[in-house]
Amino acid sequence: MQSLEQLFDELAPLHSSARARRLEEIQAENPALGSRLAALLHEDTSLDVGATVSGVFEGLREFTQDALLHAPGGVHRLFAPGTVVGGFTIVRMIGQGGAGWVFEAKQKTPSRSVALKILRADLATERLRRRFELEAEHLAIVDHPHIASIYASGTDATTASPWIATEFVPGARSLAEYARELPLRSRVRLFRDACVAVASAHAKGVLHRDLKPTNILVSSAAQLKVIDFGLARLVEGAAHAGVQGAATEAGEILGTLIYMSPEQCRGDNKSVDVRSDVFALGAVLYELLAEKAPRQFSQLTIHGAIRAVAEQPIPRLRDAVPGIAEDYDAIVAMACADDPAARYASAADFAADLQRALDGDAIHARVPSVARRLRGWARRHPALAAVSATSILVLPALCAGAIFIALDAQADRARAEQLSRRLVDQLIPAVKALGMTQDAPAVRAIERAAYELSVEVNGANAEVTANLALKQAFEWMKGTGRDPAKSLEWATIAEESATQSLGADSKISLEARCVQAWSLQDLKDEASVERAKSMLRELVEVLETRDDVDTASDCLGALGQYAEDADDAPLALQYYTRASDRSTRINGPRAELTVQARSYTLEMYRKQARFAEALVELDALLAIQRAEGREHKPWTLMFEWQRGHALARLDRAVEAEEQLVRAEGLVRDFIGPRTTMRNKVRAVLRDVLTANGRGDEATRLWADVSLTGT
Repeated sequence: MQSLEQLFDELAPLHSSARARRLEEIQAENPALGSRLAALLHEDTSLDVGATVSGVFEGLREFTQDALLHAPGGVHRLFAPGTVVGGFTIVRMIGQGGAGWVFEAKQKTPSRSVALKILRADLATERLRRRFELEAEHLAIVDHPHIASIYASGTDATTASPWIATEFVPGARSLAEYARELPLRSRVRLFRDACVAVASAHAKGVLHRDLKPTNILVSSAAQLKVIDFGLARLVEGAAHAGVQGAATEAGEILGTLIYMSPEQCRGDNKSVDVRSDVFALGAVLYELLAEKAPRQFSQLTIHGAIRAVAEQPIPRLRDAVPGIAEDYDAIVAMACADDPAARYASAADFAADLQRALDGDAIHARVPSVARRLRGWARRHPALAAVSATSILVLPALCAGAIFIALDAQADRARAEQLSRRLVDQLIPAVKALGMTQDAPAVRAIERAAYELSVEVNGANAEVTANLALKQAFEWMKGTGRDPAKSLEWATIAEESATQSLGADSKISLEARCVQAWSLQDLKDEASVERAKSMLRELVEVLETRDDVDTASDCLGALGQYAEDADDAPLALQYYTRASDRSTRINGPRAELTVQARSYTLEMYRKQARFAEALVELDALLAIQRAEGREHKPWTLMFEWQRGHALARLDRAVEAEEQLVRAEGLVRDFIGPRTTMRNKVRAVLRDVLTANGRGDEATRLWADVSLTGT
C-alpha cells in the first residue's frame, strides 16, 4: 500500500468521478487510511484553485473570531469575565483557536493569575480530549523555570469543556517579536534558555513537537517560558508512571509547517525524536537572526507547503544575512540538517554549542558534509535515489549502448550533437554530485563513451568531439588516478581535432596545447620538462593577447615556478603578477580563477619563509572565498591550514592552535579523514600543541602523524 502522501499526489489531479472510484478502492482495502485521505482531499478541494496558505490562515482566523465572539453558545456567552471555571475566575480572553480559548484568570488561594486553557465542548472529540489530557500530564512531568508550570486541570461541570490552568506570563510577547529589540548576542542568550528548557523536557522523556516563536513567550520582566505541550508525546522507551503515549496515528501531520522537520511533516512518527525538536529550534533561531521565517509559503497551496517542507531543506542563514558570523551559520545549518543523524544529538548539545559561540570558544557545529546532504536528499527522494544508485552500476553498459543507438541518428546532426553534449554537460556532473571523484571508473567510462559517440555521429574533427577529448585530457590531470601520459595523449587528440575543424588559433586548440605542456612537465624527465618550458614560452606570447582562453593564467604560473626553481625570484614574481592581473581584468577580482592565480604568489612567499607577507595574502584570499560562499572549496580549505602554518612560523602559537583546530575539522568533514591535507594540518597542530606546553596531549592525539612534508 502506498503512503498517504503518495496517494494524495495520485488522486489530487483526478476528475471528481475518477477520484471517487479510486478512493472507494483504497477505503475497501484500508478503511483508516482511506478516511484520512478523504479528509485531506476534501480540505484541498474545498479551497479555490488560487487559495494560498496565508489566505487560508486569515480566513480561519476571521471565521474563528466571529464564531467565538458572536455565535450562540460562543465564548462571550459561556465564558464571560467573572465566570468561574474550576475555581478560577475569568478576567479576559487572551488567545483563541479553532478548538478553544485561553483566558487570563484569577485563583483565590493561593492568590495569583493563571492562564486558563479551555477546549470547546462541541469540538472535543475523544482524540482531542485525550490530547488535552496528555498536555496536562506532560506539564506535570516537566519542571523547569523556563517552562510554564501547570497548576490544575479538569472538566467544567456546566459546559463539559476540559480545561488546564497553567502559569500566567505577564506582558507576554512571542520570542520573535521580543527579540527584534535586542542585539544579536542577547537574542542568542535568550534563545539558549529555550534550548535548555526543551532539553529538560527531553530528559523527562517528553517531546514538544510544536516549537515555534509563538510557543516561546517572553514576559515583561524578560523571563522566557516555553508553552503549549498540546502536541507533545513521550520519547520512545520513556517510562513514567501513569502516563501513556500520545494518541497520534502514523501518517498524521501535526505542528506548524514553517518550523517542522521533514520527518514530522511526512507523518513518520517512528522517525520523530528529540532531533525533530532540535530542527524546530534551529528554524526558530534562523528567524531570530534573519528577522524572517526560514520558509516562505505565502504563494503556495497547503498541499504545496507540505511538499516543500518534506522535500526542500532550510536555506543557509548566511544567504539571508550575508554578514552573519560563521559560527551562527554553522550552528543553524547543523540544527536544521535534513538528515537527523547530522543534527545535534540533543537540545542540550545545541545549547552547549550556543554557549561556546557566545564565549568565543571553538564550536562543535559542522555544516553537513556532502555525504550527509546526499543522505538527506535520498530520504526526500527515495525512488530517485534508488534509480541513481542503480544507474551508477550500469553506466558503462548504458553509454556503450548509447553509441549504437546514436548510429541510427546520423542523418540528424543537430540532434546527435545535442545528445553528445548532454552526456557530458548533464550526466557527468550528476554522477559527480553523488560523491564520485573525477577519476572514478564510471565517470571516465561515461566520458570515453561520449567521445566515441561523437566520433561516430559527428566525426573525429568536429568541434564537439575535440571538446570531449579536451575534457578527457583535463580529467586525467586530476585526482588520485592522474596519469600525465594519458593526459598528453588526449590533449594531442584534442589539438589535432580542433585544428582541423577550427584552426590552430582556436580556443580549444590553444587550451589543448597548454594541457600538453603541463602533462610534459608532470612526466618529469629532463627532455619532457625542457619541451614543456619551450611550449609555454611560445604559448604565453599568444595567450596574453586573448581573453577567451581560460588556461592562460596557469601557463604564466607554470613559467613562474620554473623561474623560482632557477632562483630567479623577481622573474617569478613578474610571471605571477601577470597571471593575477590578467585574471582580474578578465574574470574580476573575486572570481575563483583569480583567487587561484593569486595563490602562485602566496606559494612563493611560503617557500621563501616570508610568512608575514603570506599571512596578509591568506587573509585577503580567505575573505574573498567566504564572502563568495566558497568557504568549503578545496582551495579555501588549503588556505585555512596554510594560515595556521603561517601563524605557527610567526611564533603566534595560541592563534595558530585555534586556526589549525578549525582547519582540521573542515578538512576532515569536506575533504576526508584519510587525506594528505589532513595529515599536514595535524602535523603542524602537533608542533603547535607542543610549543604551547601540551606535548603529552599532542603525542596522544596525533601520534600517527608523520612530521615530514609540512
